[in-house]
Amino acid sequence: MQNRIKKSLFVVYAFVLSVSTLHSQTVFNDTIFFDDFGQHITRVPCPYMPAGSYTFADPTSTAQNDIVINDNHYAVIDPRHIADEHPPFYFWTSTSPYSLTPTGARPYTTDHTGNTNGAVMVVNAGITLNYLYKRTVTLKTGHLYRFSFWIYVVNKSSQFAMDVTDSTTNTMYHSSPGALLDQEGSWIPYSIDFPVRISATDSTNNVIVDLQNTHQQINGNDYYIDDILLGTFQTAPLKNSIGSNSPVCKDSPITLFDNPKGGAQGFPFAFLWKGPNGFTSTKQFPVLDKASLPMAGKYFVTVTDTLGHSVNDSVNVQVLPPPASDFLMSKNTIDSRKNTVTFEVNPKVGVHYQWNFGDGTMDSDLVSPTHAYEINGDTAEYVVTLKAIIDSTGCTSTTSQTIEVTPFVPNVFTPNGDGINDIFMANFDLKIFDRFGILLYQGTQGWDGTYKGHNADPDTYFYVLHYLDANKHLKTKKGYVMLLR
Repeated sequence: MQNRIKKSLFVVYAFVLSVSTLHSQTVFNDTIFFDDFGQHITRVPCPYMPAGSYTFADPTSTAQNDIVINDNHYAVIDPRHIADEHPPFYFWTSTSPYSLTPTGARPYTTDHTGNTNGAVMVVNAGITLNYLYKRTVTLKTGHLYRFSFWIYVVNKSSQFAMDVTDSTTNTMYHSSPGALLDQEGSWIPYSIDFPVRISATDSTNNVIVDLQNTHQQINGNDYYIDDILLGTFQTAPLKNSIGSNSPVCKDSPITLFDNPKGGAQGFPFAFLWKGPNGFTSTKQFPVLDKASLPMAGKYFVTVTDTLGHSVNDSVNVQVLPPPASDFLMSKNTIDSRKNTVTFEVNPKVGVHYQWNFGDGTMDSDLVSPTHAYEINGDTAEYVVTLKAIIDSTGCTSTTSQTIEVTPFVPNVFTPNGDGINDIFMANFDLKIFDRFGILLYQGTQGWDGTYKGHNADPDTYFYVLHYLDANKHLKTKKGYVMLLR
């Protein structure tokens, strides 16, 4: 709608976009410029509104369209004097055009700080996508700067961008459209922090800072701008806070960390780590997954902030050796007759031991345990594990060995009901044949010396036995057994 100011949303990036209130504790080394637009009860142009962007609403013009603060027009004036009594068509907002005391839906306001006759930039942004404010300044390299302003939305909605450009190289530091501004009737601050990096050849850099309308809307997009500030943002000297999780046990992860202090806080830091065995990393918290003894030594880091300031530091990493965990076994093959194994370790002072015999049985602190295994056809091997732990450091090591289970096949069995040797090769895949090749039994329950419900005669019988070895390979064993009663 004509006679409505457009609102622009100022969103500025410089590695970090800060759309926030200006904190009272903000410290500036020096102010590059501060534009509060002075005190004006009549309309004046802004020297930093680029030609061709917006039309100055000049009450002395002979064209009525250039007199009113119409769509795509602006003026610099105390907001309470936007509408003059003579003539009344200077009216711009929906408030009364004949009085400094408003009665309309959008009352008049003062400038941001409440100064008497304090002027603001009054913008009816309309559909023009262009600069509202643009200045070229010379800034020192190696410094951080803050570009900020205040905006008062008269008639929503609006949107704007804050740009910072290197005018020598035409490189954009940062620019980004912000969210739509829909809050009417209050002054809102926005700011952006941006660095001017250290240069190997120059001590200063020419920079363009500007505000741009990025919203096209006839009904709305009306706002005031005030107190535009560019200042050097004070930064503390860059310092390092470096460390690690040293000492670490062998095979444990090594974690390095660096938490810089000072410098251009709020912007990303660059990290370059170097260490033993050609180690390099650009992470802030690098992790070496599995420590080895050659990884011990000094690790160096260089931290650089976005201004180009650097600081170096180092940390020493210690890798602790593990305890010995090797052990001896009295045998590595067992069967149902020879199922007991003795283990032995060479004990060290300050080290305790944990045994896992592989069959669900565990024991602690014994240096020469003896263990008897239950043998059946379902288990082809047992994996025995010894864990050694150093009491003072908690460092550990583990060693495992395999015991293979082979079936023992007796050459005689006596199924006479006395509970001793009554079943032949239970829990194995078994076939029994008589001397004529007749299959008498097949299954895994073991042969009880019967055939079709009758006791087999004492004689020699032949068997075929299938089982899995420690490598999960199917093995076959053939032979004969004498049945005695």
